[in-house]
Amino acid sequence: MLFQGAENSVIFIIALILATILITLIIYVCVKGIESQNKASDKKFMILFVAFITVLILPVVSGALGQVLLAIGNILVEIRNAITPSGVNYLEALVPIIYFLMLLALIKFLIDTRWESALWISLLTLFIMYIIYTLVPELYNIGSLIG
Repeated sequence: MLFQGAENSVIFIIALILATILITLIIYVCVKGIESQNKASDKKFMILFVAFITVLILPVVSGALGQVLLAIGNILVEIRNAITPSGVNYLEALVPIIYFLMLLALIKFLIDTRWESALWISLLTLFIMYIIYTLVPELYNIGSLIG
């Protein structure tokens, strides 16, 4: 399904490569600033591997987990609504937390850092990713207005 359309698959591969390079640079700079320059230089291939997993595998896993948590939460809401009609499904809000914990474990065990360093590297990586993901659509809108 993913590679059926030639244009869509080429764009997907280009976006995957660009996102992996960008997140590799982010993690490299974070490791260099928080741990040491030697650690960042020694682990550059593992940083690339973590970035690839962060771009390709973690969103798929967290999306599937979100669907499972949504289904479980809806069942719990229906049970609560049978008793008192005021239930809301908040279980899906755990997905970003689980994504962060998976990224934390990847950085801790694959890059081989201390827990404190892995925590700060994960937080900075997610913060910079959030800034980029919120700025890029705005930059695209500004570019379409100019051109």
